[in-house]
Amino acid sequence: MNIRYMLLMACVVASVTAVAGPVARWKSVTHDFGAFDEDMGKVTSDFVVFNDGDAPMMIYAARASCGCTVPHFTSDPIAPGDSAVVKVTYDPTGRPGKFSKKVKVETNCHPAQNILTINGVVIGASNTLRARYPIEVGKLKLRNKTLTFGDINKGSTKTAFLDCYNQSNDTIHPIVTGLPQHITVSTSPEAVPPGEQATFTFFYNSARSSDWGMTSDMITVAPDVTSDIAQPVELIAIVNEDFSRMTPEKRERAPKVALSTTAIDLGQTAVGTRNEAEVIVENFGKDPLVIRRISSFDPAVEASINKNEVKGGSQAKIKVKVDTRKCESDILNARISLITNDPDRPVSNIRVVGELLK
Repeated sequence: MNIRYMLLMACVVASVTAVAGPVARWKSVTHDFGAFDEDMGKVTSDFVVFNDGDAPMMIYAARASCGCTVPHFTSDPIAPGDSAVVKVTYDPTGRPGKFSKKVKVETNCHPAQNILTINGVVIGASNTLRARYPIEVGKLKLRNKTLTFGDINKGSTKTAFLDCYNQSNDTIHPIVTGLPQHITVSTSPEAVPPGEQATFTFFYNSARSSDWGMTSDMITVAPDVTSDIAQPVELIAIVNEDFSRMTPEKRERAPKVALSTTAIDLGQTAVGTRNEAEVIVENFGKDPLVIRRISSFDPAVEASINKNEVKGGSQAKIKVKVDTRKCESDILNARISLITNDPDRPVSNIRVVGELLK
């Protein structure tokens, strides 16, 4: 009997202990502001909490996930059966589009931490939209019209992001066309509600590209498949050869490029004339020197080479043609870029300069 009595009392004590102390019960832990104009300014939601326990409840802290969200709470004890309010204020200034913010509230209850969430969609003010999304494409606004992947080692894949905003009153489905085989894209979300943002994620797979050095691809972005308005966007990348896995033995045998000159000075020349020059490329290494690319971004300068591969100890010739009719100013200052498989000097530059006389 004593054992049964002791077990019964232990259960009673455990039951009493389980319900003793403060108990937090939130009327709601989420609030959706819906869609509202940025010009309305700050918006606030009241989160009501009840103390269903038998001891005073304390709110120790309330921390937001970012500086745009500010919680306010009482530091006074909340008596059993009483309630309190945690106010959460969101500042939409300069933040168009959909948002979701969290506030962590710490109390002396169990569990000690509760999460409050606010959601909404900010309809951006015209000044904010012009600053953040300056490119107009009908119903769509873009962050920019040039996207840079940066340096990419040949064989690897790199991503770049382009943000957009739906400034219309309709849900749109932005599309990208004109993608080359080495670039793919995903859009999130694919359907963009009014006043919300989306992101294009571009993937540059350099293994599927034959390009080396600085590359430029033009694609087109439109707000919808039926739209007759579209925006060209330039995608820029710099594709480099990866020499990181080259062994000391291979590096010892590696090709070594040398140029007979790194500058071609035409001096003073009349507008309308055509000039030619020659540069000798020599391989001082043992393995073949592979010419990855030779190019000039100046429309007045053309460069070509008579060999795509130069054996050790051999030479090749670069032929340079300058058509002064295509010069964009009175001063010619162009650059020819030679990309090879020389691990110590993968890029060699040749300057082409001159003064044009009318």
